Amino acid sequence: MRTNTEKRGGSGHDPEDDSRMIAQDDGGIPHELSLRDETWETLVDSVLGGECTPFLGAGVAAPYLPRGSELAADLAKEFNYPLDDDTNLARVTQYIASLRQPSFVKRRVCKRLAEAQRQAVEALEGGPPPNHLMLAQLRLPVYVTTNYDDYLERAVLAVGPAKPTVEICRWNDRLARDLPKYRREAPTQAKPTIFHLHGHMDEPNSILITDDDYIDFAVSLAQRAVSKIDPVIPHFVRRALGNTNLLFVGYSLEDWNFRVLMRHIMKQQAVLPNEVYNSLSIQLSSNSMPAERRRLAEEFLEKYLKTSAAIDVYWGDAGPFLKELLHRLPPAPGMK
Repeated sequence: MRTNTEKRGGSGHDPEDDSRMIAQDDGGIPHELSLRDETWETLVDSVLGGECTPFLGAGVAAPYLPRGSELAADLAKEFNYPLDDDTNLARVTQYIASLRQPSFVKRRVCKRLAEAQRQAVEALEGGPPPNHLMLAQLRLPVYVTTNYDDYLERAVLAVGPAKPTVEICRWNDRLARDLPKYRREAPTQAKPTIFHLHGHMDEPNSILITDDDYIDFAVSLAQRAVSKIDPVIPHFVRRALGNTNLLFVGYSLEDWNFRVLMRHIMKQQAVLPNEVYNSLSIQLSSNSMPAERRRLAEEFLEKYLKTSAAIDVYWGDAGPFLKELLHRLPPAPGMK
């Protein structure tokens, strides 16, 4: 196992740390989460070569933004949601959209997230959350996020000297018409691109949040793949899907919509990463499930992602994993 006492672009790491990540079980008892040395070596090599593409899930921003289930429960209470699945954000927002209109619920969600982010930034004394700062220190050309916030943009600027470009997925015809076409210049470590796959809170109508949104997204992927309109997924992201190691951070067992979307994207874009590249998902477990049910669900997810997309799954929080990854990287070289 290789170690390094200096973080990439950061301060030193405790040499007494044993390079293991710690997660929590149902009872709050720590348990060890280890990656094979060859997995670490492959990941470090891909980061150093700029051939790693992180995908950011909601868990990356915890506790500095509410989780989808928390947001859903608040909205369900406010709008008297009548069904039992009141922590399912897509279902709850679909119900509200049927009472009002889709743009109403999207503005409401974005307003709540903006206020939560304002309070978090104030608590952080103006800086981005730690996980985003660590991701920015990887200095990669492309980042993909399914979150609506701008924490990662803030973090890349804070780490410097890179100047990020932000792109929002044009998943419906309105966005394809209203937003400029995707940039054609290839992202680099000095000029990285952050791609918001599920939209951005600065453009409320861009966010995927209701059941209908996810259906429309899938339909657009199929239809626009053969049209002359700007594609749903830009070329640089399609290239990253097929030609880099993918690193999923901050997703949980409840992120079924994301798993289905990723499978569909890979099929639609004819991307087969398992032919050349292996990918890694640092997956958050679910403390709300009974232990045996959780174990079976975790086994299913591991097999599903391994067979469908050559993704290895490891269970643990994003923070300890990112700290260990930075610990294994040498000091940042000149960017290219």
